[in-house]
Amino acid sequence: EPSVHNISYLPPTLRPYAHLARLDKPIGTFLLLHPCLWSTALATTTVPLDTHAYALPDLQLCALFGIGSFVMRGAGCTINDMWDSQYDKNVERTKSRPLASGDLSYPQAW
Repeated sequence: EPSVHNISYLPPTLRPYAHLARLDKPIGTFLLLHPCLWSTALATTTVPLDTHAYALPDLQLCALFGIGSFVMRGAGCTINDMWDSQYDKNVERTKSRPLASGDLSYPQAW
């Protein structure tokens, strides 16, 4: 599978985990994060704080949603690969994934 982002800066021992969590393809994380940030922005008050300033969305909540999106996307990719590794071995596009290729074992992925 072609990578969108280069993860070669990671130590070689961490690269299979990065591939398992699809850190090189961040669109899934962004798709999870977008509705969270959008709803946080909509929930922000529109009452002016003074004559020209409005409140910003809660940055701590946005950071929490960002971390949650990152973690949940990685967990989803991991469990999907655990369930599908027997099929992934036979598919050209997915046979290089860490579990299908043998770079990681099930206990390591868990």
